[in-house]
Amino acid sequence: MDEALLFSQNFLDAIEAARIQQGRSHSDIARAAFPAQRDPVGTYRKLRNSGRTVKLADAYRLAQAVQLDFASLCWQVSQAMRATTGPVAPGR
Repeated sequence: MDEALLFSQNFLDAIEAARIQQGRSHSDIARAAFPAQRDPVGTYRKLRNSGRTVKLADAYRLAQAVQLDFASLCWQVSQAMRATTGPVAPGR
C-alpha cells in the first residue's frame, strides 16, 4: 500500500479515536471541521469512506475540530507507522 494513503488512513483513525474519547458524534466533528460546506456531515462521510489520501487543509481542519495540535498529531501518526513497519531505508 502507498505510504501516503496509509498515513491518511491512520490519520483518520487517530481523528476517530479522539472523537470517541471526547464522546462526540460524527456530525459534531463534521460541523466543526467543515462549517462552510453546504453538507458538512456528507463531506466528512465522503472523506472517511473514500479510501483516498486526505488533503492537507482537510486534515488540519479535522485536527482542529477534535482540539488536537495538527503537527503533533502528524508526528504521532508517523511514529506509530514507523513502529509497525520498522525504520525507513535511507534514500526512500
